[in-house]
Amino acid sequence: MLDLLALAVAWPLLGALLTAMSPRWAPAIGIPMAVGVTLNALWLVFAVMERGPLVSDLGGWGVPLGISLRADGLAAAFLVMVNLVGLGVSIHANGYFAASKTSPHFWPLWFLLWTGLNALWVSGDLFNLYVTLELIGMSAGALGALGGTREAVAANLRYLLFGLAGSMTYLLGVSLLYIAYGSLYRLR
Repeated sequence: MLDLLALAVAWPLLGALLTAMSPRWAPAIGIPMAVGVTLNALWLVFAVMERGPLVSDLGGWGVPLGISLRADGLAAAFLVMVNLVGLGVSIHANGYFAASKTSPHFWPLWFLLWTGLNALWVSGDLFNLYVTLELIGMSAGALGALGGTREAVAANLRYLLFGLAGSMTYLLGVSLLYIAYGSLYRLR
């Protein structure tokens, strides 16, 4: 059976790659990819409802060496909410950026943000949660600066600096937890 947890992260990442490789066709690629990402999230919810919490160790490497993905009912519900909103944003953006010069830059950044948001809900440990928060922060900052105005760039620079301070604080907390407990993984 397909690994729905890995697909929840890989599908929007593939969308980012495809839209970055062919910016001219980005809107035509973006909508079908957004529909596919959302359908995968819905399929994942039904799998969680049927089988209970899902756990996947990427590459066959288990805890503590590998990346562990996990989805329970709450994570699946949030994943569906993120993906339904993401689908709506994608449909709106298709019309909004139709005549804009920033359209080719929007789609890869949007799918990177979407990758981070999906990975956030299925991360199985605190360090991978940190990585997803960094991905979300960087792609959101770049999306915010797409306007190209001086005010937009200045506002996003402040956003990135405050985000950096927050992420360093989070990383310090993760380090302290690892020192105290010797593990960063959630209970299964």
